[in-house]
Amino acid sequence: MGIAIAGIVPHPPIIIPKIGRGELKRVHLTVESLKSFSSQVAASAVETVIIITPHGAVFSDAPTILADEKLRGDFGKFRAPDVEVAAPNDLELVRAIEKSAAEEGIDVVLLGDKGLPATDTSLDHGAAVPLYYLQQAGVEARCVSINYAMLPYRELFRFGEAVHSAVHATGRKVAVLASGDLSHRLTKDAPAGYSPRGVEFDEKLVACVRDYRVQEILEMDEALVTAAGECGMRSFAILLGCLSGLNVKPEVLSYEGPFGVGYMVAQFIPRESGEVS
Repeated sequence: MGIAIAGIVPHPPIIIPKIGRGELKRVHLTVESLKSFSSQVAASAVETVIIITPHGAVFSDAPTILADEKLRGDFGKFRAPDVEVAAPNDLELVRAIEKSAAEEGIDVVLLGDKGLPATDTSLDHGAAVPLYYLQQAGVEARCVSINYAMLPYRELFRFGEAVHSAVHATGRKVAVLASGDLSHRLTKDAPAGYSPRGVEFDEKLVACVRDYRVQEILEMDEALVTAAGECGMRSFAILLGCLSGLNVKPEVLSYEGPFGVGYMVAQFIPRESGEVS
C-alpha cells in the first residue's frame, strides 16, 4: 500500500471534448498524454485519488480540504453544465491528513459538511478536469481534493510529507495528482499577457521534472516564477513532499503551449526507498 503512482497534470477546460470541440486538435499531445496517464492510474487499481488544485478555496496560511461526503463538479462556468464529475470522498484519509499535518505544526482547514461551512464546495476545474479523464479511463476510486495555501514551497513540501504519512497510517493505495498549468505568458496573445521569461521558466521546470531535480524546483528564482505567471508551483511542491522518501522514476509525457499557456503531463512511478529525496 502507499502511493502507487503520481502525476503532474494540466487543467484547461478546453481539453474537455464538449468544451474544446474543434480546438482539441491543437492540444492533441496533452489529451493523449492524459489518456495514457489515466489508463495507468486505472491499471494500478488505487483505492483513492488525491488531487491538489490551485483553483478552489485557497487560504494564505493553511491548505484546505473538501470534507463533503460526496464530491461533485461540473463545467457550467465553461458552457457545458451537463458535463459532470462525482466521486465519494475518502473522509477517513481526510481526517488522517489533518491529524498528520497538525503533528507537524501545519494547520489544515476542512470545508463542507464535515468541516468549516462554505458557500461552494463543488470541485473546481483544477480538480474536475483531471478527474474527468480518470473516470473516462475507468477509475472508480474515492477522491480527496486539496487546495494549496500561499505558503513557501518548503512548507508545502512538509505538508506533502504529512499527506504521505497519512496515506501509510490508513493503509491506502493511492494516486496523487498535482494539478497546475505552467506559464500563462508564453505568447503575445496569452491570457495573462506576454513575458519573455515564460518560455525560460517552462523549459527550466520541464527539465527539472524530467531529471527529478527536487531541490532546484523548491529553490527556483521567485522573480522568474512571478514573471512566468504560473499556477502550479505550489501544487508541485506538495506532490514532491508526498514522494519524499521514495525512489521515483519520473517521465515527462508531453509539454506544449498552443494557447500561450504551458501544459505539462508528467508521471512518477515510486518505489519504496530508504533515501529521502
